[in-house]
Amino acid sequence: MSMKYVFDEIHGYIPLNTVERRIVDTPTFQRLRRVKQLAQAWFVYPGAVHTRFSHSLGVMHLMDKIATKLAKMGFIRKDDLELLKVAALLHDIGHTPYSHAIETFFKIRYGIRHEDIGSWIIIEDPDIKEILNEYGINPYEVAAIIQGKHRESSYNMLMSSDMDVDRLDYLLRDALHTGVRYGVIDIDRIVQTLTLDNEGYVAVPQKAVQAVESFYIARLHMYRSVYYHKTIASYQLLIQEIYKLMAECSDVRDFLKPFTDPQSLRASIRNEKFYLWDDFFIGGLMNIVMSKNLGSASLRELIRFYLRRISYRTMYEWIGFGNRSPLDINIIQKLRNIMDNVIRLGGGNYSVKLYIETIPIISEGVEARVLSPNGSIPINQYEGSIIKNLPESMGIIRLYSLPITEGYVRGLISDLFKHNVRV
Repeated sequence: MSMKYVFDEIHGYIPLNTVERRIVDTPTFQRLRRVKQLAQAWFVYPGAVHTRFSHSLGVMHLMDKIATKLAKMGFIRKDDLELLKVAALLHDIGHTPYSHAIETFFKIRYGIRHEDIGSWIIIEDPDIKEILNEYGINPYEVAAIIQGKHRESSYNMLMSSDMDVDRLDYLLRDALHTGVRYGVIDIDRIVQTLTLDNEGYVAVPQKAVQAVESFYIARLHMYRSVYYHKTIASYQLLIQEIYKLMAECSDVRDFLKPFTDPQSLRASIRNEKFYLWDDFFIGGLMNIVMSKNLGSASLRELIRFYLRRISYRTMYEWIGFGNRSPLDINIIQKLRNIMDNVIRLGGGNYSVKLYIETIPIISEGVEARVLSPNGSIPINQYEGSIIKNLPESMGIIRLYSLPITEGYVRGLISDLFKHNVRV
């Protein structure tokens, strides 16, 4: 297979063989150039405008390096190297515009994730399906790896575990483009030493434990500084509410079709229209709503806020750590009562938002392992690692308010929490 090379700001020159290049050249994959990797993060970090396209190439490159090494060691069948590379290349093919913001809309309303949409694309997109079949790559196997359901558990681990190729790339890439130094990891050391244990789990020898510790700690800091940053999360909530209202307003909904429900999405894949659904599509539709005075007054107000960089403001924040669910149920109930009061007094059910997240720091069952003379053990059980002393998860509880109800909400919080307001 002839090679082409794409220069990447993280990995240098990334080689693409014929099948990979043909996949990259499809309209559906080219769409990823127009989907930002970090969605609304550029409202806080202006440089965070990199895309799912470059990230997908980087993930494939890391899979190539790691899987090739594992194949030489006899852990992976050489015949499956291209299968793994293609799965890495296509792992984000189903991401919605604005990434997790609009994905959350579909997850709440229909119970589907970007991995589900990605599987539909791999199996049903005419161009991608034809290319895979032409080169003897089973689309159903590719989809299974992306969803973590392949019969070879090690393939699932390489694609979706605590220290998979996806996370190894996005930590470095997101740290570079945000300018946040916490995400810097020793990628060369990890790639050089990463292997599989006898059960197919991602593992490293004891001499590489420090590199893995750095990875876990970097990821935790990136959670707090970028991925769950309170302002970035507020814009995620805002764009999610805007999309919801656009899907509900009769004079806007037709513009949004066929990207409103699972059935229409699948039809757009088969009809080769899915590639149109990108960040530009949603941004353009918001401009049309405003210029043509479409939709409800509430929708236009939220879009006006978004375009002027006005979003939900953090009225209360609680962050806790624990080994199971670290959330404080009592605080959640108090904040729900505040929301009910605001809505009851005419504030609108979109004016206040309760944000609740439990983020795994160490994911049970898919954590990195450390090789020992007697096999391997999860790194959080390894006596020689500081990861043993980290909590398993982080909980975040926030109450957000739009400026129009901010004063009233702040007063309710002060009364309810006896002036102990954490923001």
